[in-house]
Amino acid sequence: MKSIFLRPIAALTVAVVALLSLSSVSAADLSGYLVGFGENAHPRELSPQTRVLLSGGQYSSMINKDGKFIFTNVPEGTYLLEVQSPQYNYPTVKVTLAGKETKANLVSLGFDWSNNDNPLQFPLTLVPRAPTTFFIPREGFKISSLFANPMMLMMGASVLMLFVMPKLMANMDAEQMEEMQGMQDDMQMPSFEMPDISATLAKFSTGGASSSSSPQVTSGKKRQ
Repeated sequence: MKSIFLRPIAALTVAVVALLSLSSVSAADLSGYLVGFGENAHPRELSPQTRVLLSGGQYSSMINKDGKFIFTNVPEGTYLLEVQSPQYNYPTVKVTLAGKETKANLVSLGFDWSNNDNPLQFPLTLVPRAPTTFFIPREGFKISSLFANPMMLMMGASVLMLFVMPKLMANMDAEQMEEMQGMQDDMQMPSFEMPDISATLAKFSTGGASSSSSPQVTSGKKRQ
């Protein structure tokens, strides 16, 4: 009778031990260091907002005062390690966790995922490529930029005509002057007279009695 109850308990114990052993084998720790930019850079100069991500944020780790980051109990597999820093641009790393055989390779644009070139040593030490620039610096004043501005071109043409036109007018004879004056008169917009609004309103208010009144006709018999 006791053996009947002990068998399920023994099987459950074996299953729990197997799961624990599998979890301990299939998980690993990953650690590394971030350094600053330049020869005399210190890790304490790094922003506290700096984070290290695995596979786009599936796992995340902050850095301590020495620039160290650590991921604990990461399942075996291949991950993409990225650094989010408001100060520097760090390289991207492909990390393969396979028990004791942990590998790391630098990743570049157009990188083939199956490629294992540019290996890195452990513990990882990532050096920034360059400081991060979020804004385009404003360009200084250039004289050539004035000629690219349409408003400045129109202003320059107006000033040029202001000095050139009097000289052209002085060299023109009487016939050319009359012809030009005629062209200016033709180009002028015709003037339109506005109607008298007050007279129109007064006419509508009186109902046009003065203009539309007609004599009354009375009918009656003539007296004999």
